[in-house]
Amino acid sequence: MAGKKEILAILLTTSPEHENTHTVIKLAETAMSMGKVVQIFMMCDGVYNVYNSELVSLKDKGVEISVCEHNSAERAVDAEKSPADAASLYVLGTIIEDCTKLVAFNS
Repeated sequence: MAGKKEILAILLTTSPEHENTHTVIKLAETAMSMGKVVQIFMMCDGVYNVYNSELVSLKDKGVEISVCEHNSAERAVDAEKSPADAASLYVLGTIIEDCTKLVAFNS
């Protein structure tokens, strides 16, 4: 793995008011400061985090942020108008396959 960047994948399934959102933001910032690639995938109630400006602003800093299209549709969150990339569970599978470490935040 010499020369290849470590990839931290973060799965977020809880809504923005849950303490997990703050933890994910701080974890992503710390991992990026250590030179890691960070990918966040939001599903279940985690799709509501597209409305959390602090979390989605991580995208401007280089974090890859995806939101589950199916769960977004179930919760009337317009994934297409979201700053996060609309994605499927297939995309989540590729994120998991390619990552060095995976951390899941759920309730």
